[in-house]
Amino acid sequence: MGFFDAFFKEHQRTKSEEIYDNALQIFNSPELQNQALSGELADKVRHGEDCDVLPGAYGRFGHDATNPIPVNGPSGEFVYLSRLRLRRTGSMVFFHKAGQVGNLDVFELTNVSGKFVDRLYVDMYHPRCSRRYPDGYTLEREAVFPRGVTTTLADFPKGLYKAIKKEAKLRLGIDVAEKESDCIDVPAVQAALDQLRQKRPAAPIMKPLK
Repeated sequence: MGFFDAFFKEHQRTKSEEIYDNALQIFNSPELQNQALSGELADKVRHGEDCDVLPGAYGRFGHDATNPIPVNGPSGEFVYLSRLRLRRTGSMVFFHKAGQVGNLDVFELTNVSGKFVDRLYVDMYHPRCSRRYPDGYTLEREAVFPRGVTTTLADFPKGLYKAIKKEAKLRLGIDVAEKESDCIDVPAVQAALDQLRQKRPAAPIMKPLK
């Protein structure tokens, strides 16, 4: 290998590292995420309540529409949910946006085996992500690889890996995804989600927050 070949390879390696470093910085900086917002959404996020729990919220944090998780815009949803792990096993969870209840976004979550499924309510009109986490979960200190999407996948979790890479390219400037998201037991997850939707359908807020 000649000098110029070695120099070129070193330059390329450094450039790749720089791209990953920039993506990681964006992934963990609400300030940078908020700077990318525009219009009415940017105004609502930047002037929203800076809190870990909404004032007047009641019910189970994250699990009830009356106590949603505060985050900063769609990027905040992307980041916060990618940091969640199951408390009992330490397993990563994967997600997509299942719908909306009023101004709240509703996310469905699962693990790689499909033995776990859940639903969480998120309020994205805040300047940062909550430091709290719902019962049954823990929250990693920082996000490393994205594990879900803020869009709806009709056949979730089928096609999730590619969808994550597409959203990561949009939000982070690089098409990355947690590799385990390509190994999810799709039939098991879909069967479990069907049961969840029948047993515990997403319900509208019955009364306003106090």
